[in-house]
Amino acid sequence: MPMAAPPGEPAGGAETVRASRRALPLAPPDTDAPRVVVVSGAPGTGKSALLTAMVDRMPSALVATCTEGRSATDFAAARQLLPARERAGARSASPDRGHRMVLELYRRTSGLLQYGPLLFAIDDAHWCDEATLRWLHYLLRRIGDRPLQVVLAVQPREHPLLSSVFHEILGSCPHQVVDLDLAEREDRAACTDQLRRLFRHQPNLQRVAVATALLRRTDADLVGPLAGLAPQLVGPPLAELRRMGLLTGDERQPVPPVVADRLLGLHGHAEVQALRTHAARLLSDAAAPTGRIAELLLDVDDLGEPWMLDLLRDAAGEAYRRSAGEAVRLRARILQAAPQAPEAAIDLAEALLNVDAATARAQVRQALPRMLDGRVKARALVCLGLAALVTGHEPTAPYLLQDALETLKRSAGDPPKVRDRALLAAIESTLAANAVVGGATYHTVRSRIGAEPGPVVGTSSAHRMLAVHALTTAYEGTDTGRAVRYARQVLDRPVHGEGWPRLVAARVLFLADDTARAVETAEELARHHRDRGEPCAEAVAWAGRAHVLWETGDLAGAERDATTALRLADGHDWAATTWSANATLAVVQAARAQVLGATSVMDGLCERAAEMPFWEQVQVLNAAATTAYWAYDHDRALDLMQTCGRVVEEAGACNPALSSWWLDEIILLQRRDRAHEAQLRIEQVEEQCRRWSTPRTRGMALLARAAITPSNAQVELLVAALAEFAGSPAPLHQVKAQLMLGRALTALGDRTAARRHLRDGMVLSNRLGYTMLAVHCRNVLTAAGGRTGSQLSACGDLSNSERAVAQLAAAGATNRQIAAELFITVRTVEFHLTNVYRRLGIRRRDALADVVEPMPLSGRDRDGGNSGEDR
Repeated sequence: MPMAAPPGEPAGGAETVRASRRALPLAPPDTDAPRVVVVSGAPGTGKSALLTAMVDRMPSALVATCTEGRSATDFAAARQLLPARERAGARSASPDRGHRMVLELYRRTSGLLQYGPLLFAIDDAHWCDEATLRWLHYLLRRIGDRPLQVVLAVQPREHPLLSSVFHEILGSCPHQVVDLDLAEREDRAACTDQLRRLFRHQPNLQRVAVATALLRRTDADLVGPLAGLAPQLVGPPLAELRRMGLLTGDERQPVPPVVADRLLGLHGHAEVQALRTHAARLLSDAAAPTGRIAELLLDVDDLGEPWMLDLLRDAAGEAYRRSAGEAVRLRARILQAAPQAPEAAIDLAEALLNVDAATARAQVRQALPRMLDGRVKARALVCLGLAALVTGHEPTAPYLLQDALETLKRSAGDPPKVRDRALLAAIESTLAANAVVGGATYHTVRSRIGAEPGPVVGTSSAHRMLAVHALTTAYEGTDTGRAVRYARQVLDRPVHGEGWPRLVAARVLFLADDTARAVETAEELARHHRDRGEPCAEAVAWAGRAHVLWETGDLAGAERDATTALRLADGHDWAATTWSANATLAVVQAARAQVLGATSVMDGLCERAAEMPFWEQVQVLNAAATTAYWAYDHDRALDLMQTCGRVVEEAGACNPALSSWWLDEIILLQRRDRAHEAQLRIEQVEEQCRRWSTPRTRGMALLARAAITPSNAQVELLVAALAEFAGSPAPLHQVKAQLMLGRALTALGDRTAARRHLRDGMVLSNRLGYTMLAVHCRNVLTAAGGRTGSQLSACGDLSNSERAVAQLAAAGATNRQIAAELFITVRTVEFHLTNVYRRLGIRRRDALADVVEPMPLSGRDRDGGNSGEDR
């Protein structure tokens, strides 16, 4: 919306006006030009306009805009400045790959500088990824005296420059900092003086302007009383203000915010306070929206009139339905006005639950000693229990809730009143949620919550209790259909404040192999909380999604979501979130052969495992066991697997899909000649797999049984396991089955079939990023007579056309079929195949399948016949 300017200034955006006054920093090739220019300022201070002006004056300028969503993606900003030739993706660069990227970007920048001065402009650089910053640091230290300038636009007040790389960049070369906040303050003082001179001889005009700015209304019946004028005298001053450009035609904001701020600067603090209070009272009498009145009251120092706090409470309730941040601001102001009111502290804590659960917990803890009323205390303990679901720091929460429940039942009477029934339901559902999350024995939880959920009504308590039934049923591992039905009932209802029930539903769907819906639910939940300004709940959702993506083989997606969760949780004590996200990141690193760093992280997490909620404890122990296994520390891996098993058994959980610790334990026990222990474990889990029957659990049971079966009887079990895994989201187990099947076939002398399965396992693990498994598959494939080594390396030297021809030929297509598929001639196919054979060092067509990944025909021409020229 165009903003009116004070008289004497050009009309247009205030941002453009400020930028046009300011001299731009010197630019290359001027010898005194700063190498780096940091433009800092809050939104609306002219930052983007100044950046645009600097770009416009340079003949060669490259621009990038950073966003929060891509702040964790390596070289995201660099790829905007200099689009990389290699495929961009969310996967973090390995050290070697990152160094190659830095050298490539440096080479291309040097090439551009041969043609003249160059400007790199990065807007919103506070969201710039660290890999790009390190590349800029590398570039600036080696570019010499060539004419390059880097401009970084940042918002330091909202996003402090915490990255040490910023300081390294500024310390390594000449730089200039343009503080637009200071310029804004200077502009504001000058314009306030100008308005004061303008209204010196027109006091009524000034009163009407200030009244309109405060009320955001032009109604004479409201503006007149606030300005101290009769309503019939308001019309001429309003017309004059419109003529001067101080009023706009926007009914929602008749006075632009920047002009309103300067108008209020004409008055002292006490006078502004009196005007705000009067304006709020007038709007209240006129039945104006509570949100508008609350905006005025937020800046009133004295909220001594009873109606003021009541109105702020109503406004906070309305605001919470739109945005948690706005509700927190209003409730914090209420608590500031009434610091001894326990209800105000609880209201603020409830608004903070999804924004910052640790702060909500501290708020309740601080207010508890002042709570004498049993119902108020019960409500506070419900809030404490909900915060405990995220922070993991309240082992006493179930006991406190149980005590509150019994106390309230005694005082509520029989039957309890409606208000007491709602509070009892809230306590019972929160108690059940803490019990099931904390790892209480599940028959105990089931005895408390009953066999079936009660009527599902549109309340948070009913929603929460339905989620508890879904998770308890899943942990019991006896009825997949019922658990999924409960989970879908949770998802059929809108989010009621907290996202915990939907996150639980996603977990249940994941356990039932409906991973697509689980991933979709977690993403929808994360975006819902992001739109509402609830970073804590958003971080929990991203961490949950990261775990599901890891289990389904999407390592890049798991790493991205876990990194997002940790960034949101940075500086906060959201323990359950950081435990889960750190475990996911570590196990992803281990899968990519970065085992030293992963082991260090997992060692730290395992030390705190005992204080974790049940779900996080199982996932952390399983991830630690997997990391130790890939680090070839099999003794520690087996110990962690058995510890995980004890945790699950002590809790009474009987779902084999909780994690894969038991499968890996059976395999390791068998390898260590502890067949009796392996046999006992498999007899236990096979029964669980029969009860919780999904493609993944059936495949895992077959794989475990094959591990303790002699080679001559393994093949049938492993083929059946592969068939199950083909219909399940379990690529890691699928690769394990391919490995075991390859070994079994090799032992039986069928090396051709063995190589086919081992090659399939290697291709799948390579595609998913399981570096450790890919290396293992390659070693076993080599032992089975498969061709890997230099031939596989040579595949990278094939041209795109040669690779396409080789892949089709490896899949069994004839030369004529390949020609029809690729729209080339048969002679061209022969030419490419000759080059492929020479580069890969093979002589026969059927050897291609051992070196390149076969690619089937698209179906366009499967009847091309066998060419006599095929070789």
